[in-house]
Amino acid sequence: MKFELSNHIALQHPDWKNSQSFYNDVLGLDTTLNENHLHVRSKDQNLYIMDNDELRGVVIEFNVENVEEARHHLEKHGCSVVKWEGKGNDCYMRDPFGLVFNLWEKK
Repeated sequence: MKFELSNHIALQHPDWKNSQSFYNDVLGLDTTLNENHLHVRSKDQNLYIMDNDELRGVVIEFNVENVEEARHHLEKHGCSVVKWEGKGNDCYMRDPFGLVFNLWEKK
């Protein structure tokens, strides 16, 4: 099973809507305010700032070839599901050390 760190990172924060002016005006980054998140871009890096009542902090992402196979592999090795919406959506897992990450199936 191969896991590749992606260039997408999520920040879970309740005041995500008001963060656009900071990232755009203060840091000078390209931002797009969407219905449920702020998308911040810098070269090939993507940062998504959004609210999640059940989670706070940083969520990194790993690209995998099959999210279901990756889930079963990780569960066998002590990981647990935090939020599972299936391929193409949020597939959050927590590792045995408490880090939360998303799995994304490569196209």
